[in-house]
Amino acid sequence: MNTFRHRRAMGGRMRALAPALLALALLAPLAGCGYRLAGSGGRLPGGSRSLGIPTLRNLTHQHGIEQTLTAALLEEFTLRSGGRVDSRSTGADVVLLGDILEVTSTPVTFGTEQAGSRTFGTSFLVTVRTSVRLVRTGDGAVLWQKPDFVFRERYALNPSVADFFSEENPALRRLARSFAASIAGAVLERGSP
Repeated sequence: MNTFRHRRAMGGRMRALAPALLALALLAPLAGCGYRLAGSGGRLPGGSRSLGIPTLRNLTHQHGIEQTLTAALLEEFTLRSGGRVDSRSTGADVVLLGDILEVTSTPVTFGTEQAGSRTFGTSFLVTVRTSVRLVRTGDGAVLWQKPDFVFRERYALNPSVADFFSEENPALRRLARSFAASIAGAVLERGSP
């Protein structure tokens, strides 16, 4: 009797552990094979340990866009690179340089004023076009570049004309985060083994 209870109890435990053991058996072959989530991090190219990201050069009339994009890049690379990231290029193994070439805001949907027949934009698409490159400081070699990098973000116009600019700035901040994540992903995936 005692043996029967023992076997029955062990069978219940094995059934409870079966899903975990199956998952372990399926995932074990992947351990150490270099598989990881895409975009989850990586290394800087060329064995570099430090990255300088000076303020991007603003060639547009959009005030402050260079600080917004640069701050997003600094934050993203700090979170994902595992190396030292600084806003200065001095002392860095590699430097991320960039130019903001164009910023446009274009209406994509339209509405009409009730009292009159004036047509106005109700939804806009802000587009930022940049040129970005990663340069090794020792010899000036370009390790990665994207000469025509375009990012877009849509935003709705607040019915109050006075709030128009307050809608564009949050759209630019969202765009900056997506821009930085895309740049960091491209650079770090290239540098990973």
